[in-house]
Amino acid sequence: MKSFCVTIIILITCLVFVPCGHAKWWIFGASEDEVELQYIYLNKVSFSELGQKIQLFRDTLPNGMVVIQGKATAGKNKIGSARVSIDGKQTWVEMKLSENGVFEYAFRPDINRTYQIYVEITDTRGKTNDVNKTYKEVIVTSQNIYQIVKDSMDKLISAYQSEQPAKFMDLVADDFTSDRTLLDRAIRKDFSAFDNIILRFILTNVTSDSTGKIFVTFNYNRQLTSVKTGKTLQDNGATQMTFKSGDKGLRIYSMKWPLIFGVSDPTNIAQGSVQQSAGTEVIIVDNKGEASKVPAKEAEKYAETGESSVITAKSITLRVTPQVHEGFIFATETITQNPNDNPDIILSCYGLMLKPNTFVQDLGVKSIDTIKEVPTTGYQGQPDVIIQTMHSYAFKLSNNKYTVIEIVSDTGGGQACFLQHIRTVRIKYKYQPDGTNKF
Repeated sequence: MKSFCVTIIILITCLVFVPCGHAKWWIFGASEDEVELQYIYLNKVSFSELGQKIQLFRDTLPNGMVVIQGKATAGKNKIGSARVSIDGKQTWVEMKLSENGVFEYAFRPDINRTYQIYVEITDTRGKTNDVNKTYKEVIVTSQNIYQIVKDSMDKLISAYQSEQPAKFMDLVADDFTSDRTLLDRAIRKDFSAFDNIILRFILTNVTSDSTGKIFVTFNYNRQLTSVKTGKTLQDNGATQMTFKSGDKGLRIYSMKWPLIFGVSDPTNIAQGSVQQSAGTEVIIVDNKGEASKVPAKEAEKYAETGESSVITAKSITLRVTPQVHEGFIFATETITQNPNDNPDIILSCYGLMLKPNTFVQDLGVKSIDTIKEVPTTGYQGQPDVIIQTMHSYAFKLSNNKYTVIEIVSDTGGGQACFLQHIRTVRIKYKYQPDGTNKF
């Protein structure tokens, strides 16, 4: 009897766990977090920007491959697997998957063959994304769209460099995603701000969809002369444009930031932005029509807000303790406790100790948010500065850049600091990396 009961228990256990090979995820319990695709690209173009049917061109495929890349998350859970089907769910292939949910798959397509693509992401608790929402139908053609796009870009650049707005606007689609009138106005403002425009580009990717849109990614190199200052400015970067195919050939449908056309009004012209490499600088035109070059991050803020001041104030807190006197390096926005790092300023019980060849000027009681420009003369060279709350101070740094700070609060200073060696100062600052005195 005893052996019979044991047999029954073993049998029941086997019946319960037989399906585990198929449903291995559920043994960890149900998940409340949804599997979400943070982004997904096909040959570097977002799925959300592509129609359901996509036409690719053989000559523009990177190494002749179709590349699917993306990133998935599942709340506090991890992504367990990433699969792709290119034949309408008949077969599935495991994609390359990283710990952080980034996945990738590449395949070499046959010309004129239709591929039905689905992406399935599963977390470690068995939940999947909505696979049907990832559906794309892809066909690769041998048509030389690369040359067609290049010819259209050459025409646009020729009209722009020769400052012919009417000729340029003939190459813009009637349903341009931003107002055509605003683009026309921005182009004419460009011509008032720039002279001697030289634009060069290299196409890096061309993709199209079934609606006739052609998504173009390219690197550019630009040189021009600022009309107001007479200075020659140069920049380079990566950006995207979308063309629309019609009976008149290709026409601009939309442009992303950084813009190579319509630079004077990025807020109304740019539709989205392209991430720039660290250290990249971008030419902008402020509301006064003055051209300058600023770091890409600052230029992107300007493109979003449209404000003439592209430098926004940031806050830091410096401390004096029995162990350290904290300092700050403006160029790298770094607080340091090591004097060997040569910070621009170091907090002390006395005030601020300055790096050699750094000069200062007290601007009085003034909010940093109202300061758009600092003087170029009147600075004093001194190793220490006695600071006062609510005062702003302009600095000409040892690297010949300008910065301005406001002392927001100061606690533990004076005699208390000398006795206890404890002080905390909150500072707001603006740093202008392009060498000008404007903020």
